[in-house]
Amino acid sequence: MTTLEKIAKKHKVWIRTVISFGCDPSIAEDVVQEAYIKINKLIKNGLDISYGNEINYFYVYKTLKTLYGDLL
Repeated sequence: MTTLEKIAKKHKVWIRTVISFGCDPSIAEDVVQEAYIKINKLIKNGLDISYGNEINYFYVYKTLKTLYGDLL
C-alpha cells in the first residue's frame, strides 16, 4: 500500500477536518482532493512523511489547513 493510499483511507476524517475549519461540505471535498494532489507530488519528489510504517497525519492536517487558508 502506497503512502497516498494510506492517507486516503481516512478520507472521511479529512473531509470532517476541513468542515471543522468552517468550510462548506461541498468545497471541503475539493480541498481534500487538492491536498491529495499536492502530497502526491511532494512524495514523488522525495518527501517522506512517514514514521516507520505510520503516516505523519499532522503533515496532512497542516496541508489541509494551508489549502483552506489559501482558498479564503
